Amino acid sequence: MKPFVLFMSVLVGFAAFSQTGCALVTQGRKQAVVVRSNPEGAVTKINGTEVGQTPLKVKLKRDEVFRVDFAKNGFESDSAVFLPSSSAYDARYLRWGIDYDLGAAKELIPQEMLVELRPALAETGAGDRYSELAAQINRADALLLTGELSKADHKYLVDKILSAFKALN
Repeated sequence: MKPFVLFMSVLVGFAAFSQTGCALVTQGRKQAVVVRSNPEGAVTKINGTEVGQTPLKVKLKRDEVFRVDFAKNGFESDSAVFLPSSSAYDARYLRWGIDYDLGAAKELIPQEMLVELRPALAETGAGDRYSELAAQINRADALLLTGELSKADHKYLVDKILSAFKALN
């Protein structure tokens, strides 16, 4: 009978330990984050290292700051940052010091990043606003003809140009 009591005690102890929220066990040292851009297909670098084109999912260390750079033809380059935060872990009732030491007590904010890329068609100095509008759309058309923009990206770019000029009226 004693082996059964010992077994049950160990089982209850393990269950209690596993429910205390040891982040190293439950979450690990890395976190999966999603990186998106609108339009999609932007070349993405994290801390200077190219990791692919948006949309993408990557695993990053929970306790470091990451700068994400976006570049796409016809659009201005942009960047954003993943920051580590321990606020969710700090709210727990029981915490383990090793989680802080190994970085498992943190999570990257935001978990899903979305960057809206802006058109990068510089002003031509053509004079009036309508000449400027026509010049920017002609440049977008040229990027489409050379294959630097897909049809979907061209449509997105022209829509952004038109909405920017409508806002001026």
